[in-house]
Amino acid sequence: MDKQSVPTSENPTVTLNVNGDLVLQGWDENEIVAKVSNKNDLTIEHVDDQVNITCRDDCNVRMPAGAQVTITSIDGNAIIKALEGTLTIQSVSGDLILRTVSETKVDKVHGNLVAKNIAGSFKLGIVNGNAKVRDIQEDFLVENIINGNLKLDDVDGEVMLNVNGNAAIRLDPSTGKTYRFVSNGNILCRLPSDASAEVNIQQASKISIHAPEVELPSEIKAPYSFTLGEGDGKMEISANGEVYLISQPSDWAIDDIKINIGEDFESMAVTIGEQVSQQVEAHMEMLEQQIEAQMGNLSKVLSTSGLSPEQSERIAQRAKEASERAGIRAQEKMRRAQEKLERKLESARRRAEMKARAAERAARDRRRRPESIQWSPPPKTKAPSEPVCDEERMMILQMLEQGKISIDEAEQLLSALEGK
Repeated sequence: MDKQSVPTSENPTVTLNVNGDLVLQGWDENEIVAKVSNKNDLTIEHVDDQVNITCRDDCNVRMPAGAQVTITSIDGNAIIKALEGTLTIQSVSGDLILRTVSETKVDKVHGNLVAKNIAGSFKLGIVNGNAKVRDIQEDFLVENIINGNLKLDDVDGEVMLNVNGNAAIRLDPSTGKTYRFVSNGNILCRLPSDASAEVNIQQASKISIHAPEVELPSEIKAPYSFTLGEGDGKMEISANGEVYLISQPSDWAIDDIKINIGEDFESMAVTIGEQVSQQVEAHMEMLEQQIEAQMGNLSKVLSTSGLSPEQSERIAQRAKEASERAGIRAQEKMRRAQEKLERKLESARRRAEMKARAAERAARDRRRRPESIQWSPPPKTKAPSEPVCDEERMMILQMLEQGKISIDEAEQLLSALEGK
């Protein structure tokens, strides 16, 4: 396999055009390294910190994690991961897997899409296959359509969807955010039991709502609107098929969160987790004190209001329930802060791993250098083999292209390859 490399800064501007499959990964080196089977298939041009890469076959590329990347075309499948700069992809002829990247815009994917852990907004044009999207830290916008099915899980920002197939969605509406779901098929939407949103189901052949805290009529037909909690967010749903909306308890707990990284990071994670837990406890104790004080003041006001005991009790109960809901929302905000902290720890762990690998390569290169004085010829030994991670990833892409595995199976193989 032929290899070409060019030195760069920490955040070069890179343009790629690949006629085959692409494996692209960020690393902690100020260098771009590209590998191909035939050196005549690869052209790298660079002026200052602008790098243009053209490959007429399959290609493995490593580049600084902070690179600003534009991909004009990929004629095969692609795996792209560990990038902290902006990523723009104009066209992918096959399947696309994105993992741990920053702000991303994808114009067209002819195959399937898997995207996980996007540290910024994620904009999509057209996906002709199915899409599985998880953990978007800002907005998720489908500007045209996903022609297959969609599975969406956990978006911190606003959401705008247009899906030709079915959509399975799980999220927690945030205050002041808008969520618009449009589907030619069915829509299944799962929300936590303490979700707070105004829900407007504009169109559906059938509506099924399972929300114990909401009083519902015996028969529900579109258009239909109702409010969850205080109605802090806004949801608009439209489907040619059926709409299922389920409100259920959140499946999380701070004690369940584990970060499997090195000792230093592990100690840091435990320490920070304890600090966050203490902050949550202190915050909730303060809220309880405020609630008790407010209820005490309310009792004094009601005692002199001239209302009947029944009316006073009803008002006091409603005030107590509203205060308790405010406490729950505050705790949920603390949970989201904890999750964002986890993502930062994961990013730090990833950078540390990159540095460790770089140090390992440097030590290996030093061992390869001949000594200036040698008393006897050194025994002939086989040179250490190059890491095979890129080749294994390319093999996964080729299996995907040949239809031997699905994109979900490819994602599972990648996770297994990385020991996750």
